[in-house]
Amino acid sequence: MGKLVIKSPGNPVSEVVLKLGEMTIGRHPGCDIVLKNDASVSSKHAVIKTVGRKSVVEDLGSTNGTFVENMRVKQHELRHGETIIIGEHNLVYRDDVVLDAPQFGARTAFPAAPPDVSQEKTRIIRAHAQLFGKEGKDRGKSLPLLKEETVIDNPGKSPARIYRTADGYVLSAQVGPGEPRLNGKPVPPGGQLLTNGDLVEVAGTTYSFLK
Repeated sequence: MGKLVIKSPGNPVSEVVLKLGEMTIGRHPGCDIVLKNDASVSSKHAVIKTVGRKSVVEDLGSTNGTFVENMRVKQHELRHGETIIIGEHNLVYRDDVVLDAPQFGARTAFPAAPPDVSQEKTRIIRAHAQLFGKEGKDRGKSLPLLKEETVIDNPGKSPARIYRTADGYVLSAQVGPGEPRLNGKPVPPGGQLLTNGDLVEVAGTTYSFLK
């Protein structure tokens, strides 16, 4: 599981291990990660959503914004070594588990936990979401989105990745010529939550997202 190394002015460096699901960040004492004594931090400033080995930081409409490597973001999939900047605080993301991660397709074992609302949502999503080929080599074929991460190959370019989260399915891709597109446009940096009927284009094949 990933973790955050938190560096705040006047305070010793601390670490927080990320848990599956959501962890809120803000000034309010009820947040999972509390950033104290900084008026530029909103009460509930941001949230980190972790699914499997992937963590996404999302701004919660804060006044002063959430930044990753000095770029203001609404939603961003974290990569090892990147720094989240909130007010005067630097939160460095470390994905140390990549050193012993299983091969793609292998099931990752996590400690059992009582079912919660997020898990209930996941079960509902798993039962219905799929990609249906409308044009190209996969025309007429269905691709169920049952995994935490589904990779669609894009020869010579970066693949499209679809992550299953408690809120739905997030499409992530690079931006540029020949890269995957969503509804005829580049996929926004940090990914885009898919809605029913969205068209995903990868390597000359167009898929319809169905829930």
